[in-house]
Amino acid sequence: MPGRYVVAVGGADSAAAALTWAESHAALAGVPVVQVSVADAPSSRAPARSPGAQVAVLAPAPISQALAQFLHDDDVLVIGTGKRGFIHSRVYGARGIQIASAAPCNIAVVPEIDLRFRRGVVAGVTSDAAMAAVVDAAGSEAASRDDTLQLVHSSFAGFVPGPVETAGPVLDHALAIGRARRPGLSMRSRLSTRRPAEALLDASRTAALLVIGAGTEHHLGSVAHDVLVNINAPVLLIRRTD
Repeated sequence: MPGRYVVAVGGADSAAAALTWAESHAALAGVPVVQVSVADAPSSRAPARSPGAQVAVLAPAPISQALAQFLHDDDVLVIGTGKRGFIHSRVYGARGIQIASAAPCNIAVVPEIDLRFRRGVVAGVTSDAAMAAVVDAAGSEAASRDDTLQLVHSSFAGFVPGPVETAGPVLDHALAIGRARRPGLSMRSRLSTRRPAEALLDASRTAALLVIGAGTEHHLGSVAHDVLVNINAPVLLIRRTD
């Protein structure tokens, strides 16, 4: 369970989508929402405010470093995006990916899209240390929504797909993790030969949430980076694997 949902707010309209997402998830988990802004960040309009949220104002710069120092390992950092092909806001601009890279905790990136009619949770799985945490987080979201969890794995390796005999066990292992934690959860798997980011974006076109590994500490993996550049659904980046 997260300790806090920390929303990086600014003057951008996209902050409202991030705040709404954070509030709904925090209420379900019974944890606080903290709205964080930067002391002298330029803005053409006041940021969205939640009457029930705590408010924190950080020293101005560098923003990614200030946020990294403020965040706890068990927080979830929530960032809004204008869904323009790149993480975007009037406060953070193209530094959104830098912020996500520096954050020591899980990160949710929420685009400005209508989520009311979206269904299903997608988890991108691969044979790394984050698999169990990705499946667990995605399973928790699917269970809370009484929805289906789809596990997606790409066998693409370099310029050619990887062998199916190595890809199959990855999905089997992920399914076993999900069934062990949530026996009644509706689950299915999907093996793709497309590049990982392409496979994930295709699977999440109508999804309520996409969950993937964030990469190593202080570094955003290439797949996570490519997904965020072309984001089409809320994305939860899993940094913690314990």
